[in-house]
Amino acid sequence: MVGAITSWDVFAHPVSTIQCFGWRVFFRAVLPSSRREQTFLGLLQDAGFFRETGSEVSAILDRCIDLEIRAKHVYAAFAKRFAEQGLPGPFFAGLAEQEQYHADLLQVCRSAALRGNWRANLFNPWQDYLPRLQQQMDAVEADARRIDSLEDALRLTIRIESSEVNQVFAGALAASDAAFVHKLRPFREAMEAHMIYLAERIPELAPELMLDCREMRMKFPRVCR
Repeated sequence: MVGAITSWDVFAHPVSTIQCFGWRVFFRAVLPSSRREQTFLGLLQDAGFFRETGSEVSAILDRCIDLEIRAKHVYAAFAKRFAEQGLPGPFFAGLAEQEQYHADLLQVCRSAALRGNWRANLFNPWQDYLPRLQQQMDAVEADARRIDSLEDALRLTIRIESSEVNQVFAGALAASDAAFVHKLRPFREAMEAHMIYLAERIPELAPELMLDCREMRMKFPRVCR
């Protein structure tokens, strides 16, 4: 099984997987015949976990997912724009993949939440940020279309990553009441790996942005050195 969550991730936490998604999903995730053919999200979709419900929780997490996908599209556009400049192309392509990875994790979180695994009170402080973040992303997308220099693209990247979008992602995971979300490695390591990637790679591409990166890193103490 491929994707953000692998067969080994599931196999390492059988009880949490079964409690959250049932025996059928667990066995299909760990059977050798499924490992190379389908993602964990695909398994959940086949099992009916992506049904539209119109619930408030679903709507909230859909908005969080949309923010990740919109950031992905910005980075994917930069990857194409700077493809001929060497390292910047792969850097932005990597960021686009990470944003899709975050969106996939939130999809799994959404599926768990629709089964009652959600603590709304823990996400309430972040819910008010969503309309503002959507407006900020409108402005980011408009600015991204006008950018033609690498430094400006990297400054916009820092602007995106310094916003509350990452705190909202972390807040959504924290609000999940599913042991599956809290115990599996992909959920626990996603944000730290993302911020380390940004903090290490941006100064390599533009040393003049070192101080800007340092300010961004201060918002995530766990990854500061």
